[in-house]
Amino acid sequence: MASRCEVPNGEGSSRGTSARVLRIRTIWGAVAVLLIAAAVGWQRPESASGSALRDQRVPTSQIGEAPARITQDDSVVVFAAHPDDEVLGAGGLIHAAVRSGARVYIVLFTNGDGYLAGVDANFRTLLSTPGRFIEYGRRRQQEAVAAARRLGVPPSHLVFLGYPDRGLAVLWGSAWGCDHPYTSPYTQRSRTPYTLAYRRSVPYCGQHVLDDVTSLLRRERPTVIVSHHPGDTHRDHWAAGAFVAAALERLRTEDVPWVNRVRVWSFLIHRGAWPKPAGYAPELVLAPPADLAGDGAGWTEYGLNGSDREAKRLATLEYRTQMQLLRPYMLSFVRQNELFNTHPPAYPSPIEGERLPMGETESWDRLPPVIRSAPGSALVLAIEGSAQLDTVGVARDSSRLYVAIRLKRPAIREVEYHVPIRLFYRDGRTARLQLVFRVPQALGALRSRSEDLALPPGAAARSAGRHINIALPRDGMGHPESMLLHVETTGPFRAPVERSPWALVQLRPPARAARSAAPRGGNRVAPPRILESRGPRWSLTQ
Repeated sequence: MASRCEVPNGEGSSRGTSARVLRIRTIWGAVAVLLIAAAVGWQRPESASGSALRDQRVPTSQIGEAPARITQDDSVVVFAAHPDDEVLGAGGLIHAAVRSGARVYIVLFTNGDGYLAGVDANFRTLLSTPGRFIEYGRRRQQEAVAAARRLGVPPSHLVFLGYPDRGLAVLWGSAWGCDHPYTSPYTQRSRTPYTLAYRRSVPYCGQHVLDDVTSLLRRERPTVIVSHHPGDTHRDHWAAGAFVAAALERLRTEDVPWVNRVRVWSFLIHRGAWPKPAGYAPELVLAPPADLAGDGAGWTEYGLNGSDREAKRLATLEYRTQMQLLRPYMLSFVRQNELFNTHPPAYPSPIEGERLPMGETESWDRLPPVIRSAPGSALVLAIEGSAQLDTVGVARDSSRLYVAIRLKRPAIREVEYHVPIRLFYRDGRTARLQLVFRVPQALGALRSRSEDLALPPGAAARSAGRHINIALPRDGMGHPESMLLHVETTGPFRAPVERSPWALVQLRPPARAARSAAPRGGNRVAPPRILESRGPRWSLTQ
């Protein structure tokens, strides 16, 4: 989890950051510490009045029924980007699973060693050094061990992957290849400096992250996987969930048997001013943010008993390095329940006829969305509305794949629109297609590694007002089984503006995809032409 007052790094500033830049960030980090401390001073440390905000909760009809408990026959693997995310998002579920006799593993992608304000506060200094960042990471590791014990998980079931804090999105993107390893601008290391690490000798790159997650899943063969929600606005959380989804899809295309039965649940940590109200209020019920709680959005709650809530509270308090800055926020997650999203499989909408005409905006506009972006502020919308995403829809016909991007404002020449797509093939291979669009109809593909595909012959794109329509011949993509895509926008000087949630879209024949994606219990999944928010309601009992 990152400070709510500190903006995560973009990819452009990740490599070779100078000491001068870090000093500037240190000063701003100190300012953030003072602001947070002032805010905390105006709140009671472990209480929150829910009376003023109770009515702002999403109606319970929008949340699935409470699920059956995890049993001793289950194997649960919880993935989290930073130490404390696993407790905030799923601490109660972890404690309940251990009580039931299930086998539980916790996997932490990073050690949270890039939190500038936290390092400054813990070392009482404005001169943060690589050594202090590393020592801060060690402290957070020890806190994670103590928190896991509170939940009943032994240290032997806690895995530290050791990848760089505030660098996971870079590893998913520009630092995927291992020929030029990523260097953390905080620790100044390109390999993990920690003794507690899953693999110590491997360089920082996205391919190694995917290999590690895949290896852990092969070893544990879980019946339940818990990870970050794709709509989480923290870049590390976003990317951690993407790595888990990619590893699972990689195994699925290899026809690994247990993958067909695994249940995948995701939790949310960062999404605007959420949870509400802030502070310790264990008598309240946690509800999803309003913009993620539409009909059929797939949310369900996991009810916690008194023992689970108390274990979660005590585990949260073990994260002393975070509590001194974010106490009211962190205790906001100790509620009557925990929320998880089940993400029914998404399929492209089938198109009748030979193709979808590029100029028929109304037809493109009818495609159901597989991605919905977070609503931006009125100020940001007014200034950068042409770079702000609304929704992304996907369709297919017999020979083409269609991607319909809808913006908050009409597309303009000053903005570049990027669509990175990771493709998964029947034999377990993966590839990447990095589309880039410029108004009015310039479509290209970036290639920086051998796995990057060229723009398929016959690909086309066109902008029309708030719409960007892209058509891709499926032959030129090698007929993948599935794809994981998102959309990014950049402004002048390629400054990043927005990154959408990612979505996993099944491209294989619907009957086969439905069988392999159905959770345990054999319940019906959404029909092929229905996408993310329009499928049948799922609960964790499936």
